[in-house]
Amino acid sequence: MASFTKVLLIFCCCTFYAAQAQIKTSGIKTHYPGHSSGSLLLGNATEEHHFNGSDSYAYNRNFIPAETYRGGDWSNHEVTNTGEHYLGNSGVVGLVLPHTTFRPHIVLDPTAEFINKTRSAMASGVCYKEVPTSSLVSDDRRIPVGNGTTPAMSKIQICCDGYERNPHVYKRCDPICKDDCPNGICTAPNTCVCMPGHVRNYDDKCISTCPIGCGNGICESDNECKCKPGYTIEPVNRKFCIPKCEPACQHGTCVGPNKCDCFEGFRLTAAGACEPKCDNCENGHCTAPGFCSCNTGYLKVAGICEPVCALGCNKGRCAAPDVCECPNGFELDRSGANCVPHCELPCLNGVCDGANTCACNPGYILDEQQKNVCKPHCAQGCPNGYCTQPNFCVCKPGYIKSGIKGRQTCVPV
Repeated sequence: MASFTKVLLIFCCCTFYAAQAQIKTSGIKTHYPGHSSGSLLLGNATEEHHFNGSDSYAYNRNFIPAETYRGGDWSNHEVTNTGEHYLGNSGVVGLVLPHTTFRPHIVLDPTAEFINKTRSAMASGVCYKEVPTSSLVSDDRRIPVGNGTTPAMSKIQICCDGYERNPHVYKRCDPICKDDCPNGICTAPNTCVCMPGHVRNYDDKCISTCPIGCGNGICESDNECKCKPGYTIEPVNRKFCIPKCEPACQHGTCVGPNKCDCFEGFRLTAAGACEPKCDNCENGHCTAPGFCSCNTGYLKVAGICEPVCALGCNKGRCAAPDVCECPNGFELDRSGANCVPHCELPCLNGVCDGANTCACNPGYILDEQQKNVCKPHCAQGCPNGYCTQPNFCVCKPGYIKSGIKGRQTCVPV
């Protein structure tokens, strides 16, 4: 009867610990199951394991992930003069009754050994922060001296950036991986270590390899990966297939057969290639993202490639390298560098200074009737005569000049 009671108690304890286990098929989390009492040793398998009821924990060492993987050898369990040891069906180390000692022959499969080794090298994720000591006590009338840089400050433990509290063990901080790290172990913020039988692909995901599977291919009988059409074997690990682009996808990533995803600052051409992107690169070519190199004969002015006329373009516009373009009513002179006015009718006693516009010589004024004719001007007028030259009158027939020189007038004979 006593033996039956003992076995029943052991079975119940195993069932309780198995219920605490957390199995997640999408990825191996770093959360560990909590215990209401007892001492949980997460370390290397030793010759003797004791539960002393002190509610203490040891972290960041090699340990048997009992909540997920089964270990131990039932055929080798033994009864000593201090009690019996065994591993339960869930892989959880069975509760050892007071004053018992067990010496299990522990056998770990490669996956368990990999998890132990990976987790043992993980950072604790615990950081320290100083806060006012008054915020940590309920009675602000009795504030003790803090352990911070000043008596009024105290140092507390918090989770570092990229870590979160373990839901089972409050004092432990676990790294956060946004995609939950499928088929891997989250060892640092957004950092996954792939499980055995898996490899990281170009999308930073842990995917299975032969004989389990082959990304973008199939596993052949010799456990080699045979790629689908449009894919080729990944050259480093040769464990999965990647898209193939012909020609190669420069300045981008080949995301599908002959399909490029261009890097930032590049754009996809009609031919399927990635080229640098510039907002304004007229009269030039975009040699890098946002950088335009001007063509020969052009110079960059205010970020725009402008043509250059080596001889200049007076009163005109340089329309192309060494090509001067004149506005309406102007024409190039023989030098090809100056725009001069053009008049359809030649200017008499003047010069053409605009589109069909004459500028009169000194002593001449523009004829009101004939816009291309500049006539002589006599400031004192020329009564009974004709102004034939600036300030010079010729009398009409029957009149003669009379008066002081310079003030001559035409008077009747």
